Amino acid sequence: MWEHRNSVQHLEDNVQLRERSQLVNDGIHSQFDMGPTDLPKVLVQRMLAVKRRTVLKKPLVDREEWLKLVRMEGTAYRRALAPQRRILHRFFHPAQAP
Repeated sequence: MWEHRNSVQHLEDNVQLRERSQLVNDGIHSQFDMGPTDLPKVLVQRMLAVKRRTVLKKPLVDREEWLKLVRMEGTAYRRALAPQRRILHRFFHPAQAP
């Protein structure tokens, strides 16, 4: 009875782990497909200079950290560019300023 319970429990864990791994892999593929768009050059040189295959071979925890770091850097970079874009918009389109 316990053996059956444990095998079912581990099977469920494996299914959830595979689903999580697939989501992370999809996110990694997306980041590589987007390329350096909206990412700071330093990050691109470090993170995207590595081959996609190398990142995908890492353990799940490392892949999750890689993906989280790239996404956070992209968000911070876009946030930093927003004020610059507003200033440039006002400069080039003074009549349309919000």
